[in-house]
Amino acid sequence: MVKRTILLVAAFLIGVSPLAAQDDAVDVAVFSLNDFHGAFVQNTAQGIPGAPSVLQTLDSLKAVYPHHLTVSAGDNFGGSYFYTATQGQLLPVFFDAAGIRLSALGNHEFDDGQDALAAKWKDAPHRPEGWDLDYICANVLDSAGRIPAYAQPYVVSEVAVSPTKTVRIGLVGLLASSAKEQISARRIAGMTFRGDYTRVLDSLRALPDFKRVEECEIRALLMHIGARMVDGRPKWDDKNSEELARIAGPLYQAFLVGHSHDPVCGHINDDRKPITQGWWHGNFISVMKFRVDTLRMQVVGVEPEIVPVPLRSYETLSPRALRLQMQIDSLLQATKTKGGVSIGTRLTRAVADMPHDRASKYRISDVGTLVCESYAEAYREAAPGRLPVVGVSHFGSVRAGFVKGDITVLDVGEVLPFQNAMNAFRVDGRLFRELVEFGFHNERYGWMQASNLRAVRDKQGHVTRIYYVAPDGKRTRIKNRTELVIVADEFMSNGGDGYDPRFFPKERQLDVQLPAATDCLIRYLRAREEIGR
Repeated sequence: MVKRTILLVAAFLIGVSPLAAQDDAVDVAVFSLNDFHGAFVQNTAQGIPGAPSVLQTLDSLKAVYPHHLTVSAGDNFGGSYFYTATQGQLLPVFFDAAGIRLSALGNHEFDDGQDALAAKWKDAPHRPEGWDLDYICANVLDSAGRIPAYAQPYVVSEVAVSPTKTVRIGLVGLLASSAKEQISARRIAGMTFRGDYTRVLDSLRALPDFKRVEECEIRALLMHIGARMVDGRPKWDDKNSEELARIAGPLYQAFLVGHSHDPVCGHINDDRKPITQGWWHGNFISVMKFRVDTLRMQVVGVEPEIVPVPLRSYETLSPRALRLQMQIDSLLQATKTKGGVSIGTRLTRAVADMPHDRASKYRISDVGTLVCESYAEAYREAAPGRLPVVGVSHFGSVRAGFVKGDITVLDVGEVLPFQNAMNAFRVDGRLFRELVEFGFHNERYGWMQASNLRAVRDKQGHVTRIYYVAPDGKRTRIKNRTELVIVADEFMSNGGDGYDPRFFPKERQLDVQLPAATDCLIRYLRAREEIGR
Protein backbone atom coordinates (compact mmCIF):
# COMPACT_ATOMS: atom_id res chain seq x y z
CA MET A 1 0.00 0.00 0.00
CA VAL A 2 2.92 2.35 0.71
CA LYS A 3 4.25 1.57 -2.78
CA ARG A 4 0.86 2.52 -4.24
CA THR A 5 1.01 5.82 -2.36
CA ILE A 6 4.38 6.65 -3.96
CA LEU A 7 3.02 5.89 -7.43
CA LEU A 8 -0.03 8.02 -6.82
CA VAL A 9 2.08 10.93 -5.61
CA ALA A 10 4.00 10.75 -8.88
CA ALA A 11 0.77 10.65 -10.85
CA PHE A 12 -1.19 13.39 -9.11
CA LEU A 13 1.06 15.77 -7.19
CA ILE A 14 1.20 19.06 -9.04
CA GLY A 15 3.32 20.89 -6.50
CA VAL A 16 2.41 23.27 -3.72
CA SER A 17 2.70 26.66 -5.37
CA PRO A 18 0.34 29.62 -5.77
CA LEU A 19 -1.36 30.33 -9.09
CA ALA A 20 0.47 32.53 -11.53
CA ALA A 21 0.97 36.09 -10.30
CA GLN A 22 -1.63 38.68 -11.26
CA ASP A 23 -2.15 42.28 -10.16
CA ASP A 24 -4.89 42.83 -7.59
CA ALA A 25 -5.50 39.06 -7.26
CA VAL A 26 -5.17 36.69 -4.33
CA ASP A 27 -5.29 32.95 -3.96
CA VAL A 28 -8.06 31.57 -1.75
CA ALA A 29 -7.63 27.86 -0.99
CA VAL A 30 -10.35 25.49 0.10
CA PHE A 31 -8.73 22.49 1.81
CA SER A 32 -10.78 19.31 2.05
CA LEU A 33 -10.28 16.12 4.03
CA ASN A 34 -12.43 13.17 2.97
CA ASP A 35 -13.06 9.67 4.28
CA PHE A 36 -10.80 10.15 7.28
CA HIS A 37 -12.68 7.31 9.03
CA GLY A 38 -11.25 8.19 12.42
CA ALA A 39 -7.76 7.07 11.37
CA PHE A 40 -5.98 8.81 14.24
CA VAL A 41 -3.26 6.19 14.71
CA GLN A 42 -0.36 5.99 12.26
CA ASN A 43 0.06 2.59 10.59
CA THR A 44 3.17 2.40 8.43
CA ALA A 45 2.26 -1.04 7.00
CA GLN A 46 -1.02 0.31 5.67
CA GLY A 47 0.33 3.73 4.73
CA ILE A 48 -1.92 5.56 7.21
CA PRO A 49 -0.18 8.79 8.28
CA GLY A 50 -2.24 9.44 11.45
CA ALA A 51 -4.02 12.59 12.59
CA PRO A 52 -0.88 14.42 13.85
CA SER A 53 0.75 14.19 10.41
CA VAL A 54 -2.46 15.35 8.74
CA LEU A 55 -2.61 18.34 11.09
CA GLN A 56 1.02 19.26 10.43
CA THR A 57 0.56 19.04 6.64
CA LEU A 58 -2.51 21.26 6.86
CA ASP A 59 -0.56 23.79 8.90
CA SER A 60 2.15 23.83 6.21
CA LEU A 61 -0.42 24.39 3.46
CA LYS A 62 -2.05 27.20 5.41
CA ALA A 63 1.32 28.93 5.62
CA VAL A 64 1.52 28.83 1.81
CA TYR A 65 -2.10 29.89 1.36
CA PRO A 66 -2.95 32.28 4.22
CA HIS A 67 -6.45 32.91 2.80
CA HIS A 68 -8.20 29.59 3.24
CA LEU A 69 -11.15 27.52 4.44
CA THR A 70 -10.87 23.89 5.63
CA VAL A 71 -13.81 21.47 5.27
CA SER A 72 -14.56 17.75 5.24
CA ALA A 73 -16.26 15.76 2.47
CA GLY A 74 -17.75 13.27 4.92
CA ASP A 75 -17.10 9.89 6.54
CA ASN A 76 -15.18 11.57 9.33
CA PHE A 77 -15.42 8.42 11.43
CA GLY A 78 -16.45 4.78 11.02
CA GLY A 79 -13.91 2.16 9.97
CA SER A 80 -11.45 2.92 12.77
CA TYR A 81 -11.38 0.73 15.83
CA PHE A 82 -9.46 3.36 17.77
CA TYR A 83 -12.29 5.81 17.14
CA THR A 84 -14.92 3.25 18.16
CA ALA A 85 -13.08 2.10 21.28
CA THR A 86 -12.39 5.65 22.47
CA GLN A 87 -15.92 6.79 21.58
CA GLY A 88 -14.58 9.48 19.29
CA GLN A 89 -13.15 11.61 22.09
CA LEU A 90 -10.44 13.17 19.93
CA LEU A 91 -12.40 14.02 16.81
CA PRO A 92 -13.50 17.43 18.16
CA VAL A 93 -9.91 18.07 19.31
CA PHE A 94 -8.44 17.22 15.91
CA PHE A 95 -11.08 18.99 13.83
CA ASP A 96 -10.89 22.10 15.98
CA ALA A 97 -7.10 22.22 15.56
CA ALA A 98 -7.49 21.62 11.81
CA GLY A 99 -10.11 24.37 11.54
CA ILE A 100 -12.84 22.01 10.29
CA ARG A 101 -16.31 23.23 11.20
CA LEU A 102 -18.17 22.28 8.00
CA SER A 103 -18.71 18.76 6.70
CA ALA A 104 -20.68 16.95 4.04
CA LEU A 105 -22.88 14.16 5.36
CA GLY A 106 -21.27 10.78 4.67
CA ASN A 107 -22.85 7.37 5.08
CA HIS A 108 -20.72 6.71 8.18
CA GLU A 109 -22.01 9.87 9.82
CA PHE A 110 -25.06 7.71 10.62
CA ASP A 111 -23.04 4.98 12.39
CA ASP A 112 -23.92 6.25 15.85
CA GLY A 113 -27.51 7.12 14.91
CA GLN A 114 -29.30 10.35 14.14
CA ASP A 115 -29.48 11.42 17.78
CA ALA A 116 -25.68 11.48 17.89
CA LEU A 117 -25.61 13.47 14.66
CA ALA A 118 -27.99 16.00 16.15
CA ALA A 119 -25.92 16.25 19.34
CA LYS A 120 -22.73 16.95 17.32
CA TRP A 121 -20.36 15.94 20.12
CA LYS A 122 -21.84 18.46 22.53
CA ASP A 123 -21.18 16.05 25.43
CA ALA A 124 -17.73 14.91 24.25
CA PRO A 125 -15.34 15.20 27.22
CA HIS A 126 -12.54 16.90 25.25
CA ARG A 127 -14.66 19.10 22.99
CA PRO A 128 -12.97 22.50 22.71
CA GLU A 129 -15.08 25.40 23.87
CA GLY A 130 -16.95 27.00 20.99
CA TRP A 131 -16.23 24.23 18.46
CA ASP A 132 -19.08 22.72 16.50
CA LEU A 133 -19.50 20.84 13.24
CA ASP A 134 -22.22 21.83 10.77
CA TYR A 135 -23.34 19.19 8.27
CA ILE A 136 -24.27 20.19 4.73
CA CYS A 137 -26.63 18.03 2.65
CA ALA A 138 -29.51 18.96 0.35
CA ASN A 139 -30.76 15.58 -0.91
CA VAL A 140 -31.42 13.55 2.27
CA LEU A 141 -34.91 13.88 3.74
CA ASP A 142 -36.43 12.64 6.99
CA SER A 143 -39.71 10.75 7.32
CA ALA A 144 -41.59 14.06 7.08
CA GLY A 145 -39.96 14.85 3.72
CA ARG A 146 -37.75 17.61 5.13
CA ILE A 147 -34.01 18.07 5.45
CA PRO A 148 -33.19 16.77 8.97
CA ALA A 149 -32.60 19.33 11.69
CA TYR A 150 -28.96 18.23 12.06
CA ALA A 151 -28.14 19.28 8.48
CA GLN A 152 -28.58 22.26 6.19
CA PRO A 153 -28.60 22.30 2.38
CA TYR A 154 -25.96 25.00 1.98
CA VAL A 155 -23.76 27.40 3.93
CA VAL A 156 -21.91 30.63 3.27
CA SER A 157 -18.52 31.28 4.86
CA GLU A 158 -16.30 34.33 4.66
CA VAL A 159 -12.53 34.60 4.27
CA ALA A 160 -10.85 37.96 4.83
CA VAL A 161 -8.31 38.71 2.10
CA SER A 162 -7.39 42.23 3.24
CA PRO A 163 -8.29 44.60 6.09
CA THR A 164 -11.25 45.81 4.01
CA LYS A 165 -12.21 42.95 1.69
CA THR A 166 -13.82 39.56 2.29
CA VAL A 167 -14.36 36.66 -0.12
CA ARG A 168 -17.58 34.74 0.38
CA ILE A 169 -17.59 30.96 -0.15
CA GLY A 170 -20.92 29.22 -0.82
CA LEU A 171 -20.99 25.44 -0.33
CA VAL A 172 -23.89 23.13 -1.26
CA GLY A 173 -23.89 19.55 0.05
CA LEU A 174 -24.96 16.23 -1.49
CA LEU A 175 -24.75 12.59 -0.36
CA ALA A 176 -24.71 9.57 -2.69
CA SER A 177 -28.19 8.10 -3.03
CA SER A 178 -26.65 4.62 -2.75
CA ALA A 179 -25.51 5.49 0.79
CA LYS A 180 -28.82 4.09 2.01
CA GLU A 181 -27.52 0.61 1.16
CA GLN A 182 -24.44 1.19 3.30
CA ILE A 183 -26.18 2.32 6.48
CA SER A 184 -27.89 0.11 9.06
CA ALA A 185 -31.59 0.18 8.17
CA ARG A 186 -32.69 0.95 11.71
CA ARG A 187 -30.54 4.10 11.72
CA ILE A 188 -32.38 5.66 8.78
CA ALA A 189 -35.91 4.25 8.96
CA GLY A 190 -38.29 6.35 6.85
CA MET A 191 -35.54 8.47 5.28
CA THR A 192 -35.18 9.27 1.58
CA PHE A 193 -31.86 9.58 -0.26
CA ARG A 194 -32.62 11.35 -3.51
CA GLY A 195 -30.59 10.48 -6.61
CA ASP A 196 -32.10 13.17 -8.86
CA TYR A 197 -29.24 15.48 -7.99
CA THR A 198 -29.85 18.07 -10.70
CA ARG A 199 -33.48 18.46 -9.70
CA VAL A 200 -32.43 18.89 -6.07
CA LEU A 201 -29.94 21.59 -7.05
CA ASP A 202 -32.49 23.32 -9.26
CA SER A 203 -35.05 23.34 -6.44
CA LEU A 204 -32.58 25.10 -4.13
CA ARG A 205 -32.46 28.05 -6.52
CA ALA A 206 -36.14 28.71 -5.82
CA LEU A 207 -35.42 29.36 -2.15
CA PRO A 208 -35.28 33.09 -1.32
CA ASP A 209 -32.24 32.64 0.91
CA PHE A 210 -30.27 30.85 -1.83
CA LYS A 211 -29.34 34.25 -3.23
CA ARG A 212 -26.68 34.28 -0.54
CA VAL A 213 -24.95 31.40 -2.33
CA GLU A 214 -25.44 32.83 -5.81
CA GLU A 215 -23.86 36.11 -4.72
CA CYS A 216 -20.72 34.41 -3.35
CA GLU A 217 -17.47 34.91 -5.21
CA ILE A 218 -16.60 31.20 -4.70
CA ARG A 219 -19.27 28.53 -5.15
CA ALA A 220 -18.62 24.79 -4.88
CA LEU A 221 -20.35 21.48 -4.31
CA LEU A 222 -19.16 19.61 -1.21
CA MET A 223 -20.29 16.05 -1.86
CA HIS A 224 -19.94 12.61 -0.38
CA ILE A 225 -20.35 11.21 -3.88
CA GLY A 226 -17.27 9.53 -5.25
CA ALA A 227 -15.21 9.62 -8.41
CA ARG A 228 -12.30 7.57 -9.78
CA MET A 229 -9.44 8.10 -12.19
CA VAL A 230 -9.98 6.18 -15.45
CA ASP A 231 -7.30 6.43 -18.13
CA GLY A 232 -5.91 9.49 -16.38
CA ARG A 233 -9.23 11.36 -16.22
CA PRO A 234 -11.81 11.70 -13.43
CA LYS A 235 -15.04 9.72 -13.84
CA TRP A 236 -18.06 9.66 -11.55
CA ASP A 237 -18.43 6.49 -9.49
CA ASP A 238 -22.12 6.58 -8.58
CA LYS A 239 -25.26 4.77 -9.68
CA ASN A 240 -26.63 8.18 -10.73
CA SER A 241 -23.51 9.21 -12.65
CA GLU A 242 -25.59 10.53 -15.56
CA GLU A 243 -27.25 12.98 -13.18
CA LEU A 244 -23.86 14.19 -11.97
CA ALA A 245 -22.60 14.59 -15.54
CA ARG A 246 -25.46 17.02 -16.21
CA ILE A 247 -24.30 19.48 -13.54
CA ALA A 248 -23.07 22.31 -15.72
CA GLY A 249 -23.03 26.06 -16.02
CA PRO A 250 -21.29 28.84 -14.14
CA LEU A 251 -23.06 28.53 -10.77
CA TYR A 252 -20.77 25.82 -9.35
CA GLN A 253 -17.09 26.34 -10.00
CA ALA A 254 -15.68 23.14 -8.48
CA PHE A 255 -16.42 19.75 -6.92
CA LEU A 256 -14.93 18.73 -3.54
CA VAL A 257 -15.84 15.07 -3.19
CA GLY A 258 -15.33 11.87 -1.20
CA HIS A 259 -16.68 8.34 -0.78
CA SER A 260 -14.99 6.10 -3.36
CA HIS A 261 -11.56 5.80 -1.66
CA ASP A 262 -9.55 6.76 -4.71
CA PRO A 263 -7.29 9.79 -5.17
CA VAL A 264 -8.79 12.03 -7.85
CA CYS A 265 -7.51 15.30 -9.31
CA GLY A 266 -8.45 16.89 -12.60
CA HIS A 267 -11.48 18.13 -14.52
CA ILE A 268 -14.85 16.44 -15.06
CA ASN A 269 -18.11 16.83 -17.03
CA ASP A 270 -18.42 18.44 -20.46
CA ASP A 271 -17.60 21.89 -19.11
CA ARG A 272 -14.46 20.53 -17.41
CA LYS A 273 -15.11 21.51 -13.83
CA PRO A 274 -12.17 21.01 -11.42
CA ILE A 275 -12.58 18.11 -9.00
CA THR A 276 -10.55 16.76 -6.09
CA GLN A 277 -10.82 13.70 -3.85
CA GLY A 278 -8.02 12.74 -1.47
CA TRP A 279 -8.19 8.92 -1.22
CA TRP A 280 -8.95 8.11 2.46
CA HIS A 281 -7.48 7.91 6.01
CA GLY A 282 -5.90 11.33 5.52
CA ASN A 283 -3.44 10.03 2.90
CA PHE A 284 -4.03 13.15 0.83
CA ILE A 285 -5.43 16.62 1.41
CA SER A 286 -7.46 18.15 -1.42
CA VAL A 287 -6.62 21.73 -2.33
CA MET A 288 -8.94 23.75 -4.58
CA LYS A 289 -7.15 27.01 -5.38
CA PHE A 290 -9.32 29.93 -6.47
CA ARG A 291 -7.65 32.99 -7.98
CA VAL A 292 -9.79 36.00 -7.01
CA ASP A 293 -9.53 39.41 -8.70
CA THR A 294 -10.05 41.69 -5.71
CA LEU A 295 -10.92 44.74 -7.82
CA ARG A 296 -13.85 43.07 -9.54
CA MET A 297 -14.30 40.56 -6.69
CA GLN A 298 -14.51 37.74 -9.19
CA VAL A 299 -12.88 34.30 -9.57
CA VAL A 300 -10.57 34.34 -12.57
CA GLY A 301 -9.08 30.86 -12.26
CA VAL A 302 -9.43 27.56 -10.37
CA GLU A 303 -6.72 24.94 -9.95
CA PRO A 304 -7.26 21.51 -8.33
CA GLU A 305 -4.51 19.68 -6.46
CA ILE A 306 -4.11 16.81 -4.04
CA VAL A 307 -1.20 16.89 -1.61
CA PRO A 308 0.18 13.71 0.03
CA VAL A 309 0.53 13.49 3.79
CA PRO A 310 3.87 11.90 4.77
CA LEU A 311 4.31 9.42 7.62
CA ARG A 312 6.23 11.36 10.24
CA SER A 313 8.26 10.19 13.23
CA TYR A 314 7.81 11.71 16.68
CA GLU A 315 11.03 13.66 16.20
CA THR A 316 9.69 15.48 13.14
CA LEU A 317 6.28 16.44 14.55
CA SER A 318 5.57 20.10 15.23
CA PRO A 319 4.56 21.12 18.77
CA ARG A 320 0.85 21.22 17.82
CA ALA A 321 1.02 17.83 16.13
CA LEU A 322 3.05 16.30 18.98
CA ARG A 323 0.46 17.47 21.50
CA LEU A 324 -2.23 15.59 19.56
CA GLN A 325 0.06 12.55 19.36
CA MET A 326 0.44 12.52 23.14
CA GLN A 327 -3.35 12.49 23.54
CA ILE A 328 -3.58 9.55 21.14
CA ASP A 329 -0.87 7.62 23.01
CA SER A 330 -2.61 8.21 26.33
CA LEU A 331 -5.86 6.73 25.04
CA LEU A 332 -4.05 3.77 23.52
CA GLN A 333 -2.80 2.82 26.99
CA ALA A 334 -5.99 3.50 28.92
CA THR A 335 -8.76 2.26 26.61
CA LYS A 336 -10.24 -1.23 26.83
CA THR A 337 -12.59 -3.17 24.56
CA LYS A 338 -16.18 -4.00 25.45
CA GLY A 339 -14.80 -7.36 26.44
CA GLY A 340 -12.44 -5.73 28.97
CA VAL A 341 -9.17 -6.15 27.04
CA SER A 342 -6.72 -3.24 26.67
CA ILE A 343 -6.47 -2.24 23.01
CA GLY A 344 -2.69 -2.55 23.23
CA THR A 345 -2.80 -6.24 24.29
CA ARG A 346 -0.87 -8.77 22.17
CA LEU A 347 -3.12 -11.61 20.99
CA THR A 348 -1.15 -13.82 18.63
CA ARG A 349 1.46 -13.77 15.89
CA ALA A 350 1.11 -13.83 12.11
CA VAL A 351 3.82 -15.96 10.52
CA ALA A 352 3.34 -14.18 7.17
CA ASP A 353 1.58 -11.15 5.75
CA MET A 354 -2.16 -11.64 5.34
CA PRO A 355 -3.33 -8.85 3.01
CA HIS A 356 -6.92 -7.84 2.44
CA ASP A 357 -6.95 -5.37 -0.44
CA ARG A 358 -10.28 -3.58 -0.57
CA ALA A 359 -9.61 -2.72 -4.22
CA SER A 360 -9.53 -6.46 -5.02
CA LYS A 361 -13.07 -7.21 -3.90
CA TYR A 362 -14.03 -10.16 -6.09
CA ARG A 363 -12.46 -12.89 -3.99
CA ILE A 364 -12.52 -14.46 -0.56
CA SER A 365 -9.38 -13.39 1.29
CA ASP A 366 -7.58 -15.32 4.03
CA VAL A 367 -8.44 -12.53 6.47
CA GLY A 368 -12.09 -12.59 5.37
CA THR A 369 -12.18 -16.32 6.03
CA LEU A 370 -10.54 -15.81 9.43
CA VAL A 371 -13.16 -13.22 10.40
CA CYS A 372 -15.99 -15.55 9.42
CA GLU A 373 -14.38 -18.45 11.28
CA SER A 374 -14.44 -16.30 14.42
CA TYR A 375 -18.17 -15.69 13.96
CA ALA A 376 -18.89 -19.40 13.56
CA GLU A 377 -16.68 -20.32 16.53
CA ALA A 378 -18.43 -17.76 18.75
CA TYR A 379 -21.75 -19.44 17.96
CA ARG A 380 -20.37 -22.94 18.62
CA GLU A 381 -19.12 -21.79 22.03
CA ALA A 382 -22.43 -20.15 22.90
CA ALA A 383 -24.72 -22.90 21.58
CA PRO A 384 -22.95 -26.23 21.00
CA GLY A 385 -24.84 -28.51 18.63
CA ARG A 386 -24.61 -30.81 15.64
CA LEU A 387 -25.76 -28.51 12.85
CA PRO A 388 -23.22 -27.06 10.41
CA VAL A 389 -22.30 -23.49 11.35
CA VAL A 390 -21.10 -21.02 8.71
CA GLY A 391 -19.94 -17.47 9.37
CA VAL A 392 -20.59 -14.96 6.59
CA SER A 393 -19.60 -11.33 6.11
CA HIS A 394 -20.15 -8.56 3.58
CA PHE A 395 -16.86 -7.63 1.95
CA GLY A 396 -16.85 -4.05 3.23
CA SER A 397 -16.82 -4.95 6.92
CA VAL A 398 -13.22 -6.19 6.65
CA ARG A 399 -11.17 -3.02 6.35
CA ALA A 400 -7.56 -4.22 6.29
CA GLY A 401 -5.25 -7.21 6.59
CA PHE A 402 -2.54 -8.35 9.01
CA VAL A 403 1.18 -7.95 8.56
CA LYS A 404 3.77 -10.48 9.71
CA GLY A 405 4.56 -10.28 13.41
CA ASP A 406 2.70 -9.69 16.65
CA ILE A 407 -1.00 -8.87 16.41
CA THR A 408 -2.56 -6.61 19.02
CA VAL A 409 -6.16 -5.82 19.85
CA LEU A 410 -5.76 -2.53 17.99
CA ASP A 411 -4.56 -4.41 14.88
CA VAL A 412 -7.67 -6.60 15.06
CA GLY A 413 -9.83 -3.55 15.49
CA GLU A 414 -8.43 -1.92 12.37
CA VAL A 415 -9.28 -5.10 10.44
CA LEU A 416 -12.80 -5.29 11.88
CA PRO A 417 -13.63 -1.89 13.41
CA PHE A 418 -17.40 -1.66 13.47
CA GLN A 419 -18.34 -3.68 16.56
CA ASN A 420 -21.62 -4.64 14.89
CA ALA A 421 -24.00 -6.88 16.82
CA MET A 422 -24.03 -10.50 15.65
CA ASN A 423 -27.08 -12.58 14.74
CA ALA A 424 -27.54 -16.30 14.02
CA PHE A 425 -30.21 -17.88 11.80
CA ARG A 426 -31.29 -21.46 11.17
CA VAL A 427 -31.91 -21.81 7.44
CA ASP A 428 -32.22 -24.58 4.86
CA GLY A 429 -29.74 -25.37 2.12
CA ARG A 430 -31.90 -23.88 -0.63
CA LEU A 431 -31.94 -20.41 0.92
CA PHE A 432 -28.25 -20.63 1.83
CA ARG A 433 -27.37 -21.51 -1.75
CA GLU A 434 -29.26 -18.41 -2.94
CA LEU A 435 -27.26 -16.32 -0.47
CA VAL A 436 -23.96 -17.78 -1.69
CA GLU A 437 -24.99 -17.26 -5.33
CA PHE A 438 -25.76 -13.61 -4.64
CA GLY A 439 -22.52 -13.25 -2.69
CA PHE A 440 -20.51 -14.34 -5.72
CA HIS A 441 -22.33 -11.81 -7.91
CA ASN A 442 -22.41 -8.75 -5.65
CA GLU A 443 -20.71 -6.63 -8.30
CA ARG A 444 -21.10 -3.30 -6.52
CA TYR A 445 -19.84 -4.18 -3.05
CA GLY A 446 -17.68 -7.27 -3.54
CA TRP A 447 -17.88 -10.98 -2.80
CA MET A 448 -19.34 -12.33 0.37
CA GLN A 449 -16.70 -13.68 2.74
CA ALA A 450 -17.40 -17.04 4.40
CA SER A 451 -15.96 -19.77 6.62
CA ASN A 452 -16.27 -23.54 6.52
CA LEU A 453 -17.49 -23.36 2.95
CA ARG A 454 -16.48 -24.80 -0.41
CA ALA A 455 -18.58 -23.76 -3.36
CA VAL A 456 -18.35 -25.37 -6.80
CA ARG A 457 -19.27 -23.07 -9.68
CA ASP A 458 -19.80 -23.56 -13.41
CA LYS A 459 -18.09 -21.66 -16.23
CA GLN A 460 -20.57 -18.81 -15.89
CA GLY A 461 -19.76 -18.51 -12.20
CA HIS A 462 -23.05 -19.90 -10.91
CA VAL A 463 -23.03 -22.14 -7.85
CA THR A 464 -23.69 -25.80 -8.63
CA ARG A 465 -22.77 -27.48 -5.33
CA ILE A 466 -21.95 -26.35 -1.80
CA TYR A 467 -20.00 -28.25 0.83
CA TYR A 468 -19.66 -27.58 4.54
CA VAL A 469 -16.09 -28.11 5.75
CA ALA A 470 -16.12 -28.80 9.49
CA PRO A 471 -13.30 -27.58 11.77
CA ASP A 472 -11.89 -31.14 11.73
CA GLY A 473 -11.74 -31.06 7.91
CA LYS A 474 -14.70 -33.37 7.30
CA ARG A 475 -16.68 -32.28 4.22
CA THR A 476 -20.47 -32.59 3.91
CA ARG A 477 -22.58 -31.56 0.95
CA ILE A 478 -25.30 -29.01 1.73
CA LYS A 479 -28.48 -30.00 -0.10
CA ASN A 480 -31.74 -28.10 -0.40
CA ARG A 481 -33.21 -29.58 2.77
CA THR A 482 -30.02 -29.50 4.82
CA GLU A 483 -30.47 -27.45 7.99
CA LEU A 484 -27.58 -25.22 8.99
CA VAL A 485 -26.78 -22.12 11.05
CA ILE A 486 -25.45 -18.93 9.47
CA VAL A 487 -23.88 -16.18 11.59
CA ALA A 488 -23.70 -12.60 10.28
CA ASP A 489 -23.51 -9.08 11.61
CA GLU A 490 -26.72 -7.06 11.86
CA PHE A 491 -25.71 -4.67 9.08
CA MET A 492 -25.62 -7.50 6.56
CA SER A 493 -28.71 -9.30 7.89
CA ASN A 494 -30.72 -6.06 7.78
CA GLY A 495 -30.03 -5.45 4.10
CA GLY A 496 -26.64 -3.72 4.10
CA ASP A 497 -24.40 -3.79 1.01
CA GLY A 498 -27.29 -4.97 -1.14
CA TYR A 499 -28.05 -8.22 0.71
CA ASP A 500 -31.76 -9.03 0.69
CA PRO A 501 -33.04 -9.37 4.29
CA ARG A 502 -34.98 -12.45 3.18
CA PHE A 503 -31.67 -14.34 3.24
CA PHE A 504 -31.82 -13.83 7.02
CA PRO A 505 -35.48 -14.53 7.96
CA LYS A 506 -36.46 -12.95 11.27
CA GLU A 507 -38.67 -15.90 12.12
CA ARG A 508 -35.62 -18.19 11.89
CA GLN A 509 -33.36 -16.02 14.05
CA LEU A 510 -31.91 -17.92 17.00
CA ASP A 511 -32.06 -16.62 20.55
CA VAL A 512 -28.31 -16.76 21.25
CA GLN A 513 -26.19 -14.07 22.88
CA LEU A 514 -23.04 -13.49 20.83
CA PRO A 515 -20.14 -11.07 21.29
CA ALA A 516 -19.91 -8.05 18.99
CA ALA A 517 -18.10 -8.67 15.70
CA THR A 518 -14.68 -7.37 16.75
CA ASP A 519 -14.77 -9.22 20.07
CA CYS A 520 -15.52 -12.44 18.19
CA LEU A 521 -12.24 -12.04 16.32
CA ILE A 522 -10.32 -10.98 19.44
CA ARG A 523 -11.43 -14.11 21.32
CA TYR A 524 -10.71 -16.33 18.34
CA LEU A 525 -7.15 -15.05 17.85
CA ARG A 526 -6.35 -15.02 21.55
CA ALA A 527 -6.80 -18.80 21.59
CA ARG A 528 -4.24 -19.34 18.79
CA GLU A 529 -0.46 -19.21 19.10
CA GLU A 530 -0.06 -18.14 15.48
CA ILE A 531 -1.98 -17.60 12.26
CA GLY A 532 -1.14 -17.37 8.59
CA ARG A 533 0.13 -20.84 7.71
